[in-house]
Amino acid sequence: MKKAVLSIILVAMAIGAMAQDADKTNAKGDTNKKEIYVEENLVKPQFPGGDQALMEFFAKNLDYPDLAEAYGVEGRVIMSFLVDKDGSLNSISAKDCRIERFITTKFSQETEARQKELKEQFAKLFAKEGARIVRMMPNWQPGTLNGEPVKVRFNIPIKFSI
Repeated sequence: MKKAVLSIILVAMAIGAMAQDADKTNAKGDTNKKEIYVEENLVKPQFPGGDQALMEFFAKNLDYPDLAEAYGVEGRVIMSFLVDKDGSLNSISAKDCRIERFITTKFSQETEARQKELKEQFAKLFAKEGARIVRMMPNWQPGTLNGEPVKVRFNIPIKFSI
């Protein structure tokens, strides 16, 4: 498979959104209570080496799906995962996957039913590749709240461009 020319949208990434889900121990010692913490209260998790190292990791390891390349399809997927208190990644899922454009005429030559089928396949291929690469990542530096490690939901948009 050829390497994808990709862009990780750091601005949108702002490492998630304006708020993140994090687990915090409440006064009774229960750790299953979920609360939302605004960015100013939460030190976000970080890929080892920072954002530049994260982009290099993606550039080195991300493979463009062969079928998507053959049809000249471009798209994006937002991968969502939890960075646990120890920095491990779990609860990995594709939050949103979109086909953005086709840069060849091959797709338009297919029947309408086949086009629909292909769009679903492309979305699944992008999601599968996004999940594969997130699973390959090393442990992150965990997020902290008041100096204590907390679980944080993290979203990374991955753009697949030919």
